[in-house]
Amino acid sequence: MTTSESVGQTSEVNLVWQFNRRLLFDSLDALEGEKTIVWDRSLMQRVNLFAGPSLLKTHGVVSNLALDQFRPPDTPHVIFFLAPTLAALDGLCEYIDKSKADTKTLFEVFFIPEAWYVIREKLKEMKGGKYWQRLETVRELPLTWLPRDGHALSLADHQLPSRLLINGDWTHLHRCAVALHQLLALCPQSIPIYSRGKWAQDVARMVHKMGSCDSEQQSPPLRLNRLVIIDRWIDPLTPLLHQLTYAGMLDEMYGISMVGSIKVPLAEFENNDKADPFALKEIHLNDEVFSRLKDVHINAIGFELAKILADIKEDEEFDRDRMSVAEYQVLVKKMPQILLRKKLCGSHMRLAEMTRAQLYESFADYIRVEKELLESATSDKIHPFIEENIICGNDVNTAIRLVAVHSLTANGLKPSVLQQYRRMIMQSFGVEALNKLLKLQKMGTIREKGGSGKLTTDYAPLMFPSMKKQYDLLPDNISETNTQDAAYAYSGYAPLIVRILEEGDRVKWAGWNKTSEGAIGGDDRTAVFIVGGITRAELAGIQLMPNVCLVLTSSIVTGNRFIDGITQI
Repeated sequence: MTTSESVGQTSEVNLVWQFNRRLLFDSLDALEGEKTIVWDRSLMQRVNLFAGPSLLKTHGVVSNLALDQFRPPDTPHVIFFLAPTLAALDGLCEYIDKSKADTKTLFEVFFIPEAWYVIREKLKEMKGGKYWQRLETVRELPLTWLPRDGHALSLADHQLPSRLLINGDWTHLHRCAVALHQLLALCPQSIPIYSRGKWAQDVARMVHKMGSCDSEQQSPPLRLNRLVIIDRWIDPLTPLLHQLTYAGMLDEMYGISMVGSIKVPLAEFENNDKADPFALKEIHLNDEVFSRLKDVHINAIGFELAKILADIKEDEEFDRDRMSVAEYQVLVKKMPQILLRKKLCGSHMRLAEMTRAQLYESFADYIRVEKELLESATSDKIHPFIEENIICGNDVNTAIRLVAVHSLTANGLKPSVLQQYRRMIMQSFGVEALNKLLKLQKMGTIREKGGSGKLTTDYAPLMFPSMKKQYDLLPDNISETNTQDAAYAYSGYAPLIVRILEEGDRVKWAGWNKTSEGAIGGDDRTAVFIVGGITRAELAGIQLMPNVCLVLTSSIVTGNRFIDGITQI
């Protein structure tokens, strides 16, 4: 399933999606005759967001093969869709070695979303240029922006913060700049760029240096008044907290995939003890019911579902005795959609039940401790619940998240407290867990009070106690059913990034670094780009800002995804 006509997709997201689709089809149509696509498996989901096999077939693609499963090609063109990795390069070379040397088939390589210089040079050098000479062309296909939940675009770069803070790899910022430059090329004229944070200012500067784009004007154009860029690391705390919106909790518990689906235990979903306990059911979330529920607090799901069911009931109401033939025909056409909506409501009702059950069985204590730390954290002693959680040794990521939350909310931990946490984590979870903790310390997420430790980052630390007061991060009387304040998404805690954006919008971005000039009249239409990732609950908060029409991010994050990402480098 592609997200082509996914319900709830905003006009801005749809416009960028259509642009990516044209890039894909233009690349295929430029090659005359039938084509075989050889896929790097890691790219299948990315391309499938824009076109599935049936649609590719209308553009001459008669066969789809996996790179790691060789089959002799029988078409004039073989197109390789590859990620810019050494593993993909090895797969390409192995495929060429297995192919006939005298074949008239033309090999075309597309690196998605970009062809890194190192990879191209490596390909040129391998076997004295043997593989490079066998290829007809080597290009890139910049399918950069991926749609998320209908109202956001992501680069799916989960490692950006850790690569920057641990490795000092600024190329990830350059990729952000290239992607933004591609996006701004869809606008009819240049717009001002505002930035806040070290990474954001670097990205804005690079975009400005790239200059205006001479590409053919998009029709219809992307209409924006300004681009606002902000760093994730202004607020490293929020991703570590448990999200409480419906979409946020599904992401925390099951992990929403690139194509907008989750896999849940079949036996639990069907409430069937006889079902295979290891079987999983894939559920796609690109539907109109999820579009209405995704930003709703998990405790308000029942209320929102009742409204959806009331709408369905209203659509079903009719008077058979007084209906004309034309009205009957309209009703018959509507019935499949009504039945589908009922089925979707049942599916989401079951998901909500599973989510709430796990919330109260597993997450309730974690969320309670997070709230305690947000309200008042001390740096001179370990937290009893965190100590108990580490000793139990149930889940390493949860334990490390709680230690990081303690450190960030207390403006650092005393050396003796941090040393005690380290020792307990080593004893309960082993060396790999200690490695995670030390990497988080290198990134500044966990730090010693006063910053005297050897593992320090060059990014200014979050001063949470002062920020909490300055930006009213813990407002009073927040209702989980009334979504007027972004704090509803975390049951009383407003994400700092959202508060900073709200303030910027209120003062017309005064005090922010302004890189590019230009202005467009008319309604306020702001695009926001978060460098380093954002949670789905934060997205819900930003969506409350009336002047923001498009949210962009390097990735959609959760606490576990963030911690798992740092161990892969």
